[in-house]
Amino acid sequence: MLQNVDQPIQKQGMDRDGNALRLSQIRVFDKLPGTICETLMKQSRRVQLRRGEYLFHQGDVWPHVIFMAMGELRWTILSIGSREQVLFTVRPDDVFWGHSFFDDEPMPAYLAATKKSTLYLWPRDVVLPVLMRHPEAMWEITKMHTETMRRAREIIYGLAFQPVATRLANLLLESFNEQGATSVERDLTLNDIAAVVSSSPEVVCRLLHQFQSDGILEVTRAHITLHNLHALEQIVEAE
Repeated sequence: MLQNVDQPIQKQGMDRDGNALRLSQIRVFDKLPGTICETLMKQSRRVQLRRGEYLFHQGDVWPHVIFMAMGELRWTILSIGSREQVLFTVRPDDVFWGHSFFDDEPMPAYLAATKKSTLYLWPRDVVLPVLMRHPEAMWEITKMHTETMRRAREIIYGLAFQPVATRLANLLLESFNEQGATSVERDLTLNDIAAVVSSSPEVVCRLLHQFQSDGILEVTRAHITLHNLHALEQIVEAE
């Protein structure tokens, strides 16, 4: 569900200028004149999502672009058997281009908020004419899509050839590195973690307890605390 999707941006002055400046520093949009980024921000629509709300569903035709201002969205694919696999996360200052923007076909996965989020949205008929007038920006999209395909190869490789323990250890390392701390909030449920590492909640629970028994980390209801970075890195490197 979208909130305020039909309400144009009302913010004035510094807030609007700040968002235009942020947008002008992001790939693709950094190939456009600053005045165009300002115009695009004025033409965008502000969308607010609560945790668990969907921006769109898998199978929707969604020819839009979003600029993430605050919060976090998770790109997740749903199998016929209702099993979920998280592929990547959209964070502040990320831009997400809907697949339908380019081919009018249904979206292969869905985007949902993992926390309170604010984003700005454009339909294709606003953005495409701008891109057509600026070939450098269009070429940058091509480069980004190539990079995405390369990252997809790494995801597929990990799911196909890495054991679950390696995938879980890698996810934990990423969390510790992102927050720059040896203790992180446990903001993901076992189901959430299982969806990221392509396993079951039961297996994830068993592995976390095993890591704890081995003295690698400590798991509580609220936090995961790292005790042995080297041991966790060895699990990742031992694939």
